[in-house]
Amino acid sequence: MNRTIKAILIILLFMLTELLASELSTVKNNIESAKTVNIINKEMKAIFNDVLITAEVLKEMILISDNNSVSLDAFHKLSQTLLSTYNNVDSLLFLPNGIVTLVYPYEEHKRAIGHNVSQDKYRTLGANQSIIGKKNVIIGPVKLVQNGKQAFILRKSISNQDGFIGFSASVIYLESILNTLEKTLKSENVNNYSIIGYDPDNANYYEKVISSKGIVNCRAHKDIINIFNTNWQISISSGDTGIEFRLLSFFALLLILFLIISPIKYFNKYRRSEKERCDLQNEAHTDFLTELLNRRGFENRFETLKKENTSGSIAIFDIDFFKNVNDSYGHEVGDKVLMQFSKLCAAKVNSEFTLSRTGGEEFMMLMPHLNQVQAKQYCDQLRESVAKAPFFIQHLHINITVSIGIAYFNGTDTMKSALSDADEALYEAKKTGRNRVCIKD
Repeated sequence: MNRTIKAILIILLFMLTELLASELSTVKNNIESAKTVNIINKEMKAIFNDVLITAEVLKEMILISDNNSVSLDAFHKLSQTLLSTYNNVDSLLFLPNGIVTLVYPYEEHKRAIGHNVSQDKYRTLGANQSIIGKKNVIIGPVKLVQNGKQAFILRKSISNQDGFIGFSASVIYLESILNTLEKTLKSENVNNYSIIGYDPDNANYYEKVISSKGIVNCRAHKDIINIFNTNWQISISSGDTGIEFRLLSFFALLLILFLIISPIKYFNKYRRSEKERCDLQNEAHTDFLTELLNRRGFENRFETLKKENTSGSIAIFDIDFFKNVNDSYGHEVGDKVLMQFSKLCAAKVNSEFTLSRTGGEEFMMLMPHLNQVQAKQYCDQLRESVAKAPFFIQHLHINITVSIGIAYFNGTDTMKSALSDADEALYEAKKTGRNRVCIKD
């Protein structure tokens, strides 16, 4: 082999090394970025659950009130209760015929009173979408009329058989959303990203750069951050792989000259089949009504903790007198109560815990690393949140409570024995008056 051929081979090896380093870096970046976006979406869902619930409660209050209106005192009283319960929300507004009439807190947001979103050229498009589609519309980030802050506004159209009544609206500042996003990206070691936000009050779909850091190249992983019916596009680029990785790739290519490798298409096919398998497994482990884990998914998580020799507490939730809800209002209303209950609990539950619906009005929760006393304190807070939360469904105001039984498990316990102990504690909670938490001694 002459010097010319050797030189060509060396050059080709260097070119292939750079290509391999780039491709592997892209694959790694795609996997890690998808994981990061999934974490962000879970956090956004928890934050905006508060926004959705508060706007929905205000809407239902208007619909069931006389003349589809509400007094200032009643509005302030309800708003105070809601904002103390759902602390991610900054303010609440009622806009009869699209005109801001009631706001809370008043002093900070009183400048918005009298503002007509239907005639504001920067708000008209979003307002019309909400009225025509009769669905939730989130606009933002937009500059608030009342204080100049950038914020998101969730607008719910309020209509009855006579036509359009107005809007209920919940506001959350952009700053808190960005703090959560940037904290998550930093914790996942993402240093090159760009986030572009969509505002339905503007004609262009992807309109504004919300946040960015570093350099985003053309090979960036692109994904969607879901904020209800609003989407943000996030692009994430990987950092430089470094000289050590390139040297490793170079020597690996020298070895590959003497080996037979599978085509890249089979690798991609394998990745797709793995994704399909994971999707099917997730579907099999999910409750269709509440989108929580079902019993199979719950058992799978318990077995995983057992293999890891992890101890903790297990809780069984039972909505008190739920049969009366079905008997009095029908199963459709009962299902909506279950869905609202699930959203409320999911928004409050620690991300390390596992919440599932295991049948009917029964829910279970795994709390790794918590002893019975800690678990009782945690569940008592959740129980109080349920008791305080208003459930408005089809012009109905339904109050519910929940009884909870807790038992301790260690890495050697079976799920059957742990559930049996928790069930005994639940029976004690019901027997002693319901709306309480009991532990298995």
